[in-house]
Amino acid sequence: MDLIETIKQMGVVGAGGAGFPTHVKLGNQVEIVIANGTECEPLLFNDKYILNQHGNDVLQGLKIVMQVTGAKKGIIALKKKQAQIVERVKSLLADQENISLALLDDFYPAGDEQILVYIVTGRVIDQGQLPMTVGCLVSNVETLRNIHFAMMGKPVTRRTITCIGEVRDPSVVIARIGTSMEDVISECGGVLVENPVVIVGGPMMGYIEKDLNSPITKTMTGLIVLPEDHFLVRKKSMPMSWVVRQSKAACCQCTYCTELCPRYLLGHELYPHKIMRNINLDINIPPEVIENAFLCSECGLCEVFACPMELSPRMVNHAIKINLLEMNYRPQLILKKKQSRVNDLINRKIPVSRIKERLHIRQYDRKEIKTGLETNPKQVEILLKQHTGDTSIPVVREGDLVEEGSLIGEIPSGKLGARVHASIAGRVTLVNNERVIIKR
Repeated sequence: MDLIETIKQMGVVGAGGAGFPTHVKLGNQVEIVIANGTECEPLLFNDKYILNQHGNDVLQGLKIVMQVTGAKKGIIALKKKQAQIVERVKSLLADQENISLALLDDFYPAGDEQILVYIVTGRVIDQGQLPMTVGCLVSNVETLRNIHFAMMGKPVTRRTITCIGEVRDPSVVIARIGTSMEDVISECGGVLVENPVVIVGGPMMGYIEKDLNSPITKTMTGLIVLPEDHFLVRKKSMPMSWVVRQSKAACCQCTYCTELCPRYLLGHELYPHKIMRNINLDINIPPEVIENAFLCSECGLCEVFACPMELSPRMVNHAIKINLLEMNYRPQLILKKKQSRVNDLINRKIPVSRIKERLHIRQYDRKEIKTGLETNPKQVEILLKQHTGDTSIPVVREGDLVEEGSLIGEIPSGKLGARVHASIAGRVTLVNNERVIIKR
């Protein structure tokens, strides 16, 4: 079995949040592979933990990806402020001729793959394109560790996740896929507030989840527990109708949302202020300006930092994407002409410290948190879609006995998807088109 097929069999997907099937991503030849350990979002500690405690696993996974893609150069990217981890990685790379270290400033969104490729290599990815078009591949450090495990016959059954905020013991937890959020939070000493709200992912790009019985998936990076009246909860709970009314009343067309947009700063034709102008004033704007909302990475800088009125171009762009997709409209995002410049990205990097202040989360930031906690649930609810692509097809039935690592979900024939495996040994108690429940 070749390396890509092994990775496919073991169900490896992008662990940075997107969940793109890794075996598909590795089907391209590139010059440079970048291991992304920059931990883009505030309050997350997964990448730091993995690089500090399991850096050799990441290195081995990086070598495998370089071998598969024919890359001649590997780069491990992390933030220079993590002095201890920097020294740890330097020691791992001491005898590596074709793998180096790239140190980034502590800005947001440093971990965005298009920003990362530019900062690390100087290459600009054209809008609507992927890193491979400039000879690069970016992979999260946990993905690389999972690739290393795949070569040892270990499928993806666990997820490194940061549980922080209003919990007694903020921790990095190794959670079995399908563990409930409530169980993870219990491992961290439980909540400290009544009526907690959980933001899944990071504080900038994460989403609100009030059902603590929801299961952990391969792509979840964080559980941020907040009181229900927290600024960030109110911000993320704002209905679209209110966002539009607020925008019509307050948008002053200052252009700050565009001037600080990471995609615009890479030279892409994304102009959030023009999209807002159309929404607010119903001015006839060329349709390509509106459809270029698809270029938006939804990093949230516009709403959290750029806009003096605290409006949300991000939510407007998201709504446009959803509406166009529902109409089966697929825009052509290729530039009509070659990009000629980057719009001063280097001098407009927003420090993460400023982001924490704007989000009112500095009190939750910890220099050190507990690590190494593991969940050991009596029941797991494993979703059959934890990845980009089609939902996996269940290959088990109610009543079946399975071992940890047993295949429970297969990729539909000829479709984009990823395999799903049991994270505990036990009996299958429920199977449908969306999930498999296993009890010990």
